[in-house]
Amino acid sequence: MVHLKKQKLREEILKRLHSISKEEKEKKVRELKNKLFSLKEFKKAKCVMFYVSKHYEVNTHEMIDESIVMGKKVVVPVTLKEEKMLKPSELRDREKELIKSHYGIHQPREEHIRLVSLEEVDLMVVPGLAFDKSGHRLGHGGGYYDRFLEKAPPTIFTVGLAFDFQIMDELPRHDTDIPVDKVIIS
Repeated sequence: MVHLKKQKLREEILKRLHSISKEEKEKKVRELKNKLFSLKEFKKAKCVMFYVSKHYEVNTHEMIDESIVMGKKVVVPVTLKEEKMLKPSELRDREKELIKSHYGIHQPREEHIRLVSLEEVDLMVVPGLAFDKSGHRLGHGGGYYDRFLEKAPPTIFTVGLAFDFQIMDELPRHDTDIPVDKVIIS
């Protein structure tokens, strides 16, 4: 039952994400970036992990680039499809180092994979199609981030970025779903 509810919600949110105008999306992403960058947890973070956004998601590309320019160590996930795992890898140049990989997600090319221990990560920006008021998230259904977050040290501050229509009062969830510490909304 939970699985069906999640699937229906995914379809609804994806439809909304695809229908938002380019101008509206850019405006909201700028607001989200400003809110993220003004968080005390972000300011003091030496190592920040971002997801590399797909075209319909909250765009993290500029956030990644600016964080690198700020001197932060930026980490992005490498998807290990067979193991159904994510591994954090340092990214130094988004334009030069990324290639489209599994599920259409951009990740570092083989020669640019620089694995980083999760213990080094101070703040993690976690993707989600939807979030609820308790910080629970609805992903794409593969469970990659839930397994990844399960292994993450409690010292990592986790943040979700969402447009206002991606926020629900309560999401259907499983016991294995792990909430984020904060959801930033625009």
